[in-house]
Amino acid sequence: MSKQNIFHASSILLVLFVGSKVLGFVREQVIAAYLGATLQSDAFVVAATIPFTLSTIIGVSAGNALLPLYTGRLQDANRVYLASTVVYAVGGLVAVLTVLGMLFTPQVLDLLAPGFTGEARQTALFCTRVMLPSTFFLTMGFLAKAVLNAHREFTVPAMAPVLQNIIFIALIFPLGSYLGPGLAWCTLAGALVFYLYNLPAMRRFGIPWRPLLDIGDPDVRRVLLMSVPVMLTALSSRGFMFLDRWFGSHLVEGSIAALSFANRIRELPYGLFVAVISSVLFPALAAAAKRQDLQLLHDRTATGLRLVALLTYPCAALMLVLAVPVVRLLFERGAFDVTATTATATALSYYAVSVAAMSASSVLTYTYLSLREAMLPLWVGLAGLLVNILLDYLFVGNMGHIGLALGNTIGFWVTAVLFLVFLYRRLPGFDWRRQGVDHLKIIFATLVFAGLLWWVGGLVGLSKAGLPLWGQLLGMTLTIGSAGLAYLLVLIWLNIEETAALRKRLIKYIK
Repeated sequence: MSKQNIFHASSILLVLFVGSKVLGFVREQVIAAYLGATLQSDAFVVAATIPFTLSTIIGVSAGNALLPLYTGRLQDANRVYLASTVVYAVGGLVAVLTVLGMLFTPQVLDLLAPGFTGEARQTALFCTRVMLPSTFFLTMGFLAKAVLNAHREFTVPAMAPVLQNIIFIALIFPLGSYLGPGLAWCTLAGALVFYLYNLPAMRRFGIPWRPLLDIGDPDVRRVLLMSVPVMLTALSSRGFMFLDRWFGSHLVEGSIAALSFANRIRELPYGLFVAVISSVLFPALAAAAKRQDLQLLHDRTATGLRLVALLTYPCAALMLVLAVPVVRLLFERGAFDVTATTATATALSYYAVSVAAMSASSVLTYTYLSLREAMLPLWVGLAGLLVNILLDYLFVGNMGHIGLALGNTIGFWVTAVLFLVFLYRRLPGFDWRRQGVDHLKIIFATLVFAGLLWWVGGLVGLSKAGLPLWGQLLGMTLTIGSAGLAYLLVLIWLNIEETAALRKRLIKYIK
């Protein structure tokens, strides 16, 4: 797949991902309006951590382990057995874990949030039991996505979360008045749709709904063995969520919710841009690695790093410079008051610095997995998690929930730096000079973007409390629009590769 094809496929996916994320944020806004940053929201967030994090760790990781090997066997008729065996073996494991979770919910909850007592604990227990089956449906959906992406079918798995959010939002109106428990039922219904929507496309590529098992297939064993370190790697990268819940359960009411809402905003660039690029890039990296074409692997890794930098650097600047206006615009309504806005925005300003590190680590993880190196990302991820744990312990006493955000940000940067160090050893001949120059250009353009955000935002009064919603929308549009235009013009002036076509058109227009 050429750079043009990667960019074209990413553009198509971007539309669906934007739709999904917009709906996802509507969902988060409704949750914030109903629950605010309160005991109810803390309980719901903790309960949702188990199914969403567990399914991401297991489903996405097993899918990432399956995709390179499955891609190499697309012309093999027995590939159907490989996909079906892995999907149902992993699904069976998750089903067992779900049942165990239902049986031992109190013990699991006490381990995750030992500071919860009374109403908070009872609400979290009920919500956890309702949402636990979501773990199975989400995991199966993630596995289906990996198989479909290997066939270059990106639209169906990108559409699944759109429908998931639509179902959730539609059910909020009759169930939202029941607060946390009602939203838990909405979550379960959305997860079911997320899985079922992928099944017709799976059948179209020859993967039947019934299990076709071949445990003797050596690639099945390779995928399952590779899945273990990949899952542990995902656990290390998502471990901060468990840390936030554990430490946050001992802090003032609303701390967990503030961290969760801030993290939702931080992950927007990943969900909107990096996930799109990675979904298209991973099969291309796997194909290059299978052909042992190191130069192509260099080029595609470099393209991925440059694309995520172009998109995430300005996003990080936006979250840092306009943290309070962003949180106010997205969440401050209903039960989500000024106090909740302040707590969330403070956490966001610390989280924002990690956006680029998270995104680069994601691209580099796919490069290593394409080379079938699962252990290196694991050790790197564990190093970052250990730093996160240590700093959380040191910071939380004096800094509260923002100490948890700071510890997580530093942990992600440790991970990204280690990935780059090992990339120097694993991919000899990688054009570091060009990559460094490109990133310096993007950083310069981002500084211009940040400066204009601060200046224009001040002129339109975005930081003023009590600004009506239409004023916030207009002010944010003018601020981001003018800063974004300047950012694009600087990139064109600096001749960044991805802006070459725009640069030619601009020169032609001027002439």
